[in-house]
Amino acid sequence: MRFSFLSAVTAEPSCFWPEKPFSVRFEFSGPPVAPTLGELSPKVTERVNVRTFYSEIDCINRKVLSMKSNKQSTLNIKRQLGCVYTADFFSGLRITDAVWVALLAARGFSLWEIGLAESVFHIVNLLCEVPSGMVADLLGRKKALVSGGVLAVTSNLLMAFAPNLFAICFAMALNALYSTLFSGTFTALVYDSLKTADREDEYLQISANSSQISMLASALGSLASTVQRFLGFAGFYLLSALFEGVSTLACRWMNEPIVTAAQANRARQSLHDLPGQFTQLVQDSLHVLRTCPLAAKLIVSSAIISVPSYLTKMFLQQRLIELGWPTEVLFLPLLLGGIACVLGTEVGRRVRFRSMRQFYAVCALLCGAGTLLVGTAPAWGGIFGMMLVQGVLEVYLLHEIQQLNDAIPSDQRATLISVDSMAYSLLMIPASPLVGAVGDAFGQAGAGLALLGGLVAVSGLVLLGQKKR
Repeated sequence: MRFSFLSAVTAEPSCFWPEKPFSVRFEFSGPPVAPTLGELSPKVTERVNVRTFYSEIDCINRKVLSMKSNKQSTLNIKRQLGCVYTADFFSGLRITDAVWVALLAARGFSLWEIGLAESVFHIVNLLCEVPSGMVADLLGRKKALVSGGVLAVTSNLLMAFAPNLFAICFAMALNALYSTLFSGTFTALVYDSLKTADREDEYLQISANSSQISMLASALGSLASTVQRFLGFAGFYLLSALFEGVSTLACRWMNEPIVTAAQANRARQSLHDLPGQFTQLVQDSLHVLRTCPLAAKLIVSSAIISVPSYLTKMFLQQRLIELGWPTEVLFLPLLLGGIACVLGTEVGRRVRFRSMRQFYAVCALLCGAGTLLVGTAPAWGGIFGMMLVQGVLEVYLLHEIQQLNDAIPSDQRATLISVDSMAYSLLMIPASPLVGAVGDAFGQAGAGLALLGGLVAVSGLVLLGQKKR
């Protein structure tokens, strides 16, 4: 039976920040005061472990679980992180990402067929984002990651020998499903692995290491395009399947972190109980978003500030062509953008701030300014703007996911992180055609980016102008 501190509270609690680091106040006479984006500990010299109502429940559940089992967690953090970094590297190689369009075109597929396959990917990604997180929360994060890895290998094998468009689209759908199974699940597994050892304060550094390993792998994977003539279409995807297979084995060697009694009881769940558990998980996740406004604000903020990420890279290429750059050198902005991401991650692990509201405002202003540069500045100014956007986003998102993990309970962690990812996708649906339409209306690809940069900057100014209650 799951121990729950919630049953002891008559009024619905809200997520709150304690007045002092590592101290917690539980009030039974009424709900605690809900936090805002600005209510963080005033400590600047070191990161404070933010304790919320839900994280304290996880802590209590974990202690009760340890007392019942009369032993401490046997999870080997060093071995677990080794598996995490290995999976990051081999899944990050993704040697087909930069050339898949050219490979399909070389096989005789038309541009509209390639676009259709891309649409299938995005539709499945959007529809399965949150359900995949729910599967991970109910059945286990390790199972979800291994299942996703199997789907990735299968997708690559199908692409290698796909005889027609239907097979290509089916492979793209499997790839999208794999992507959703990893998006929130991997983060949840890493954070809860640290939580079992009371080392969740180290998550920001671990997350930064993980991001940089993935970026390094992506850079190495992009070099595979130089051997296209030797590998051929099937060779690319067979090699990609091999890399994904190694990543899946690394996930298989991980241990499932157990933080709550509900997670410890997963093995005893029956299929008959799953529909009711899915319904309960939906209700619990909505309850968290309703009673912990900080989590909802973090999700919205990351979605808004992330919109320029892909659009600046995409439309910068078109602007450079308009400015007379040859297509042979268009790899340069992508390379410089990757370098900016690595530098941003390194800066992010060292940044400290007093207020999350002010931190968002500064990052939004910088992202907005970078987007404006991409849309209006000369070539090298636009490239600098794109690098500014990519670097600042790495800084903000590194802290945003840390704060979000601190604010939400373990039993709904993968689900709510998937909501974080889906919010960005929902904003991108109208943003992409709108930026393109504005560019077409003014006859310049940068016009839409200038508008987008202004809107992102305004969001920072509005938040900065709000007075703390």
